[in-house]
Amino acid sequence: MVTRERVQTAARVGALAFVVLWLFSTRLQGLVPFWLPFVLLAAMELELLVGAVRDRRYGTPARPPERRLPGPDDADLGWVETVDEEGEPVFVPAPPRAPRRSLLPLLLVVAVGTLLFAYAYRVDREAGWSSVPRAERARAERRFTAEAARIAGHPVRVICDESYSFTGVGSDAAGVAFIPRGLAYLEPSVCRSLYRIAFEHKVGAHDDAAFAVTVLAHEAVHLRGVRNEAETECQALQEGVGLGERLGLDASTARALMHFQRDRDLSDDSIARLDYRLPADCAAR
Repeated sequence: MVTRERVQTAARVGALAFVVLWLFSTRLQGLVPFWLPFVLLAAMELELLVGAVRDRRYGTPARPPERRLPGPDDADLGWVETVDEEGEPVFVPAPPRAPRRSLLPLLLVVAVGTLLFAYAYRVDREAGWSSVPRAERARAERRFTAEAARIAGHPVRVICDESYSFTGVGSDAAGVAFIPRGLAYLEPSVCRSLYRIAFEHKVGAHDDAAFAVTVLAHEAVHLRGVRNEAETECQALQEGVGLGERLGLDASTARALMHFQRDRDLSDDSIARLDYRLPADCAAR
């Protein structure tokens, strides 16, 4: 039987699981503001707190009186004497006592939620593109532009799409290239991963690093004039090894990242992106 308590418990567990998932997924961090899951979790805890206070103040509603005249010994069984609307004495069951709810679980959830919120705020500040100083962001864009121009073979410009005008949730694109204009936009989470590699000399999560290097190479190949997505992705994987090395990765790591991205492109997970499926001869190139 589905009860309110079970629904509340399931909702709390689900919200807590989402918070933990957010902490370990940079992709999710880029899509969902860090405060949103905590607002949902706090709203559920507030509803539980209001319910507990209401129960303590008003108690549990008494059962409707039963017109019954029990024997004298029934007083020991919880019956109390009262009068009805006509003034006649009746015996009714004593109202049950409101259950005493301990506030310890609520306080524990609040304490854990507060700690997770503080940690999430720190992760958001460190992991997000906005956490990078503006001067450093401009410097990084110049570096990404130079690398894209090297692949494209002519002057281009790369911009980190901080306002998500062309990338992100609305377009479901990590990068967008405007070939006639020689201009490409990268999703902020991609820029953050590239900055981590090029300027902080850290790889971070391998799947994020592989994806970020491939996205920059992919858009640069587009700016070279290649429009077919599958062919562009294939060339991007080849260009990605050299690009990764120029950004600061050692040769073995750069190759390993591109092999990882190639395997991911060939996996069943990429079926939703049919236009990006690699050509049959790509692996042999």
